[in-house]
Amino acid sequence: MIRITIQIIKNKDFNVKRKLLILLLLFVTLAGKTQERKYFSLFTDRNLYTSGETLLFKIFGPENESSGIIHIDLINASGKKIVEINKKTTDHQADGFIYLPDSLSSGYYLLCTSTRNNPTLTFNQIYICNRFTGIPEAGTAIRSSETMIVAENQVNDLEIKGINKTSQTRSKVQATIHLPGKLLSQIKGNLWVSIAETISGYNSESFLKSIKPKEDQIVEKDGVILEGFVKDFKTGEPFKNGIVFLSIPDSIPRFNFYRTGSDGYFYFQFDNYYGKIPVVIQGLDPERKRLVKIVLNHQESVPAGISSFENWTVPPELRKIAAQNIDALTFRKIFNQQEITIQPGSRPKAEAYPFYGVPTSVIDPHPFIDLPDFTEISRELLPGVKFRAYNRIPSLQVLNSAMHAYFEDPPLLLIDGIPIHDLNIVKPLGSKDIDRVEICNGERFYGDLAFPGVVAIYTSKSNFSRIVESDDLIKFNLDVIQPAAQLNIPSEKLQNEPDLRKVLLWKPSLKPEETVRLDFETSDIRGSFKLLVRGTTSDGSVFYKEQIFEVN
Repeated sequence: MIRITIQIIKNKDFNVKRKLLILLLLFVTLAGKTQERKYFSLFTDRNLYTSGETLLFKIFGPENESSGIIHIDLINASGKKIVEINKKTTDHQADGFIYLPDSLSSGYYLLCTSTRNNPTLTFNQIYICNRFTGIPEAGTAIRSSETMIVAENQVNDLEIKGINKTSQTRSKVQATIHLPGKLLSQIKGNLWVSIAETISGYNSESFLKSIKPKEDQIVEKDGVILEGFVKDFKTGEPFKNGIVFLSIPDSIPRFNFYRTGSDGYFYFQFDNYYGKIPVVIQGLDPERKRLVKIVLNHQESVPAGISSFENWTVPPELRKIAAQNIDALTFRKIFNQQEITIQPGSRPKAEAYPFYGVPTSVIDPHPFIDLPDFTEISRELLPGVKFRAYNRIPSLQVLNSAMHAYFEDPPLLLIDGIPIHDLNIVKPLGSKDIDRVEICNGERFYGDLAFPGVVAIYTSKSNFSRIVESDDLIKFNLDVIQPAAQLNIPSEKLQNEPDLRKVLLWKPSLKPEETVRLDFETSDIRGSFKLLVRGTTSDGSVFYKEQIFEVN
């Protein structure tokens, strides 16, 4: 059985109280059997980065984790979030990437891994050097002094063959990994194998933080959750029995709604959406008596925060390699060499028809004479639709074909799939602005919502720019699940360009076999590189084997 060990790195400035706190946290978090661990193991491709680069990460989650979505945040020394990433797990593992903004100043940053219901945060320290200013001339920097490293056991009988102690630049290498039978039978999930630049004597440090998880017990199984509150616009108090509409504009739009309770809370879950999607959230009083305000629940900083810091002397080797990395990144920018290729993410299967059902009629205004506004379009082209203005106040009614009479209440009016309550928005729309109009002449139901007819307008631009944000309506692009990415390897056609890769191989999800073959090519970067193999076993522990070689 492979057992995980815990190593406490003791700094000279540690006092007794801090030691006791760390040991207490260690005991509470890790007490019990190995398979009962509740924290995440977070690893990055390297320890030193330049702003403007791409960071690659791998996560091993605990077996008892109920959430299928892991949140990864890049935060600064004060705990403020800079980048937020959501990843979906497979066999309690996940891998992804973070584009490091060019604007980041040189210094220590933290990656924070969490789920909605897990009471433990995992932090991993990295150093980022600004590519325009470099490392400051001052010889010291600050870093978190909470340096509890969760160190896995190295598996000595896992063999790595085919890698010499020294390799030349631009040389092809064939290596093999041999897994012992006993280990192979215990491995849970896939292996992670990487080959990247390493700095001797400089390692990332990790620590854990306990937090109070959310009490609502909502589990992000297949997608992220967007939540917030509906409040009375005048009083700011929670709005009871409000309705919140969620719209995802598309050629076949998606729609959902939520009725708030006494606390005004609402939430929506976006199952199996990848990348960025346009989202419109709007709230209303179903009795149309009071104005409401939508407040999204978004945390700008990590709840646990960072408790303590210490001065740290920047090693000369780190300063030297940081300067070399800046030069390498500059050349990669000049030649537009992208480090990764993002794989297209899947989307939920498109419905055969919109949420309001099969329309009674679909009208394309383009074959007809151009009409200047929606009043003329409704009068000339839309059967069973009455759009009129009395004393300059527009009104809209739809024919109830079953009763051969118009509904007294206004229908559900949509622009590009988004519900609209202000008829003045559609009033100026002419034939050139509209792609098609779908009409439902009859009562339609969605859940317990009843609509006295539907008029769905799809515009030519399909960018819903006519819909203006307000206190009760918010529109934005939502980052949902990050799609997978693949490390770019230069092709033969680009051999005349400089090859400045610092990550030579990135295989985050290799199937474990008795013999695993690895083919890679060194770049023009000289220095130390590390081949690293990691995985988890059925008892919950994380194992690794590494081999360092030089490129010159």
